[in-house]
Amino acid sequence: MRSLTVIQTQSDCNGSCQGCGKTHIKVFGAHDTAAELLRTRVMLALESTSIKGKVMEVAEPSQINSSGIRSLPALMVEGVVYSEGVVPSVEQIADLIKHQDLHKSKLFRLSKVSVPVDISPVSANALRFAWHIAKQLGANIEVVYAMDSIFEGAQPSASGFLSSYQTTMKTELDAFITDSLREIGEKYDPPSRVTGMPGTPDQSEKKPFISSKVIYGAPDLALESYSKEADLIVMGTTGSGNLGKKFFGSVSVEVSKNAHCPTLFIPKEAEYRGLNNLLYASDFDSLNALSVQQAVFFAKRFDGQIHFVHVRPGGEKGLESQRAIFEDDYGTANPDRPFIFHKMVSEDITGALYEYAFYHRIDLMVFVTHHRTFWEKILHKSVTNNALLTSDLPILIIHSDDDQLEP
Repeated sequence: MRSLTVIQTQSDCNGSCQGCGKTHIKVFGAHDTAAELLRTRVMLALESTSIKGKVMEVAEPSQINSSGIRSLPALMVEGVVYSEGVVPSVEQIADLIKHQDLHKSKLFRLSKVSVPVDISPVSANALRFAWHIAKQLGANIEVVYAMDSIFEGAQPSASGFLSSYQTTMKTELDAFITDSLREIGEKYDPPSRVTGMPGTPDQSEKKPFISSKVIYGAPDLALESYSKEADLIVMGTTGSGNLGKKFFGSVSVEVSKNAHCPTLFIPKEAEYRGLNNLLYASDFDSLNALSVQQAVFFAKRFDGQIHFVHVRPGGEKGLESQRAIFEDDYGTANPDRPFIFHKMVSEDITGALYEYAFYHRIDLMVFVTHHRTFWEKILHKSVTNNALLTSDLPILIIHSDDDQLEP
């Protein structure tokens, strides 16, 4: 194993190394040509960014296995694996080192779309919407059912054992997935009842691979726990058992407030027509570099245009200076689709956002929260004025304190 250190200038750290310490990088390989190429490119990337780093080569099989590496060569930065089986370019590695927080974000590394369902038409619509999202992102889908009673299911087992009820619900869940996707002409291949293993994905087209899962507990609590390991949750905003509830429904409200991953909520009337225009609900506090990078990256994957809409009561001070800083920092982040920045004066923040969304054909509204109380205030005001209740506009919520993968 060899260790190398490259000296950097402090001013160019860009926040990639806490306290201006070294960025720790591991190159996993078998001392072959690919591993040597990866190490060389890592060193060149560090030189090009002037970032101080410590590079270690790991070839011991036991250390490779204990690190969770499945394919060589592999690259790990600050305890997070970023590539396996490939050698990224110098430019890609440099971008990774400079923007580690973005590359660690769940929304950036999204590989699986999780869809909680309650076997209702609303959740069926959310599943179909999620299928289009996953296909565009090149991600797979996991359909999740939270079972809080062993007596659920249309065909309860006489044995009364929990495993029997799980089998019953799994069968109903797979039938639900099959019926839901049939409406958009897609076929679901459920697990074999003999082997319990999923069918072989169709490699003739790049389609999302779909699996199903039954979890246990009260739905809101079970989904909150499940979300810690999820990349993105997509769920309907009104499901069975919530007919008397306004807005999302009780389970969706709790998930929107407490989830540990980005959550995308699909109203019952929403239809996927692409994500061509995204509205980023801006209060300037949400316009930190990472939040904007996340929004830009997500929009790029759909070839979408971002609208930053700032709503405040009249007489706000410092707006022009804030806007100048915003444009200076982020105005060239996506040369292909420059930002659209718009200020609206209103006491009704949610109502103003939806007015803008209506006139500009917005396909998705994005809320980035740094304090979860901000979203709770939006929820309260939205319930009182029914803005979200009557809309068919999907909402993506990113709680920035929980959108980072842990090493």
